[in-house]
Amino acid sequence: MRSPLRVLAACALVWACSANPDAPEERVRAALSALEAAAQAEDVGAMKAILSESYHDAQGNDRRTVLGLATAHFMRNRSVYILSRIATVEIPEPGFARAEAFVALAGTPIRDAFELPGIRADLYRFDVRLAEERGRWRVISAAWQPATADDFR
Repeated sequence: MRSPLRVLAACALVWACSANPDAPEERVRAALSALEAAAQAEDVGAMKAILSESYHDAQGNDRRTVLGLATAHFMRNRSVYILSRIATVEIPEPGFARAEAFVALAGTPIRDAFELPGIRADLYRFDVRLAEERGRWRVISAAWQPATADDFR
């Protein structure tokens, strides 16, 4: 089973640059950006605030399991460097969102996608589902599969 930390990191993948920060898509991007920052900082408390209490994924992980695995990962590893690219953010209905993203995880810094073929990194495509809960976007589930360096360009 792959680490749910990869799910968290994958959620973590946004650059919230928009003329309308109140648009639902941009608020989703901001939530994912905060999750990425929390994962990069190894701040499980901040990650907890962005994961829904009802989080559940196809691998049977719930919020508590994901946070526990993230804590264990942070204790075992010096650092995780993340390079991410958000492909899409969709709001299929009010209060629900879907984001497709590509995430590279490595033990060394990754400056850009052109470095990926020359470094050892795990590459993933994520399908992240979010729901608006009490006025904040939170991750309710995530699915992942392998990606290629070409997906990042």
